[in-house]
Formats: sequence, C-alpha cells, structure tokens
Amino acid sequence: MPFIGSNISAIRVSDKENGMEEETDGHENSSDEDQSVQRQQLPPRKKAKRRNVYDPEQDKNEKRTIRKEYRNLITSTEENRQDYIKADSNGLSETLAKANNLYKKVRNTHEAILDSRILVLSGDLSVQKARRMKVDSNAFDTDDYIAKLVNFMGGEQQTRGEEDDGHLDWLGLGKVAARHTNRVPSVDFMLGPLSIEQKERVKGKASARIEKDEKDLKTPISMKERDIERQENETTRNVKMLADVIQEKQPINFIELIINPESFSQTVENMFYLSFLVRDGQVSIEDEDGQPVLSRCESATAEDYENGLIKKQVVLEMDMALWKQLVEIYDIKKSVIPTREKKEYTVGKWYG
Repeated sequence: MPFIGSNISAIRVSDKENGMEEETDGHENSSDEDQSVQRQQLPPRKKAKRRNVYDPEQDKNEKRTIRKEYRNLITSTEENRQDYIKADSNGLSETLAKANNLYKKVRNTHEAILDSRILVLSGDLSVQKARRMKVDSNAFDTDDYIAKLVNFMGGEQQTRGEEDDGHLDWLGLGKVAARHTNRVPSVDFMLGPLSIEQKERVKGKASARIEKDEKDLKTPISMKERDIERQENETTRNVKMLADVIQEKQPINFIELIINPESFSQTVENMFYLSFLVRDGQVSIEDEDGQPVLSRCESATAEDYENGLIKKQVVLEMDMALWKQLVEIYDIKKSVIPTREKKEYTVGKWYG
C-alpha cells in the first residue's frame, strides 16, 4: 500500500498477528512534525455475486429462455411418462439432470415454480416406477427359461413356429430332473388331474297350483273380414278427401295442412294419410323460403324412373310438445282438414 512522505525512503509493512512490526528505514531524524503522510483512499471492494440468489434485474431474454426450456422439459416428461416408468428406462435420470442444469440459472420465483413442477412430476413417476419394479421383481420370464433349457440340451434357440426338436437332448434333461425326485413315474394328463365333483340334484318343492277365476280371463278380440274392409275403406276415403283439399288449396304449407289444433291424434293421422299420396307420386313437397309446400302432381311413370327419377323418403317426428309449439308458432286456430268424428269402439270389433 503506497505512502507519500517528504523524508521517507522505504516502508515495510508487516502483519502484527505474525509477530512483525511496521518500520521505516532512512533518515530517522525526521520528526512527526516534519512528516506529512497521506494515505491514498482505495475504492470499496465489490462483493462477489452469489449464485442462486434472487435477482429481479435478470436479463429478460435469459428468463424467457429458461422458462421455455422448463416447459419443454415438462411437456416431454408428460408425453413419455409410460416409457419413463419402465425398469430399463433412464428417462427420469436424464430429466433430473436437465432440471439441475436449468436450476443453476434460476434467479426469480416464476422459474422456481416451473422447477418445482418438474420435481413433483418426476417424484410421481419415480413412485410409479418403484411400485412396478416391486410387482415385477419376482415375475417368471417364460421365454428366458425356454431359451436356457434349449441351450442346456445342446440345441440352438429356435424361431417361433418351428417344431423340430429331434436334435435336443431330452434324455439328458430327464436325468437331471430325476435327481430331485423319487416319485415313480405314472401316466397323467398334461393339463393336470381332472377335478370332477358329483353334484347332487336338488329337487324343488312343488308349488301350489294357482287356479284362475274364469271371470278374470279375457278372450282375444276376433277380427272378421268385414271389420278389416271397413277400416280399409275409411283409410281410402280419408286419403281421397285429403287429395281434394290439397287440390283446392294448393300450394299450401305442409304444417298448416296437417296440424289440427283440436286433436293431436288426428294430426298424426293426417301425416299418415298424406304419406300415401306422396308415395304414389300424387303430391310433391317443395322448399319455398325454408318452408315445405305441398302441391298436386301427376304420378310418375316407368319411363320417368328409367330416366333417373329417384324416390326419397322423409321421416318426421311429432310428439305432443312439438304439436303444441307448432300450433302456437303458426297461430293455427282451425284445421284445414275437417275434424273427423270420434268412433265408438265395441268389444269384439275393431274400426279405423
């Protein structure tokens, strides 16, 4: 450490702890009054930066890079978790090594959270791997056992599907196995003894016979030919009546035609009768501004079908809730198709 003085020619500085003293050589006749010694002031020593210390001023690009590498490591571990928990896999060790290298650059809490996530994930996979190793530790490897038997009998390991075993020393294997048993060889099944238990047949108790009262018995309704004809005639009549209504009102909206605001059942019947007219090609259904519109038309001929005409079927769903909504939306007050009178059903008869 330099000193500035007028009459000092040499300075020796020693540490008092080592038993040395500070002395001056030269002109010793100089007094304290003659000396003008000034110590040069040195700048304060900077403290060395410690590693793994919180640093809010860390470079933003470096922080982004660290976060990206952590996220990539977490994603890779999640995608390969089934491979990492295998006994012969080193994936977890490599993952932890990469995480340790990244942690050396961590200076902020966000990156520390990502580091804790990879540690938690690695710990979970380690537990799964340990459990699997414990379960499989005593597993019997059949393929390895067969390969060693073949090698012991002087043969080469055969590929799957080969059945030629004439070159194997089965006699030698039998002699080795015979040393460990004194049991007399006997004839036995290859799959072990057949365990057959004689089952005793349990006789069920006779249940009391139930006698039915003849008054409670119901006779099936017998259909006569005239009853069927009456139903067919009524269907034909209603189909013809519907065709006349369409002829008079065409073009007419499909919903406004079939909906009967007074009867849900007759609404369904109207759809049933209309299906015959559409099937026979007497009524066409066209789309007008998103609404189905009905019109009368001539039935298609065989020549029309030969020219490429194709029949199309449409299945419509109608329930009570939908029927009520349509009545309200289309504001239908009266049915276009006259409401039919309800038929009285007589026991033993059936009417349409």
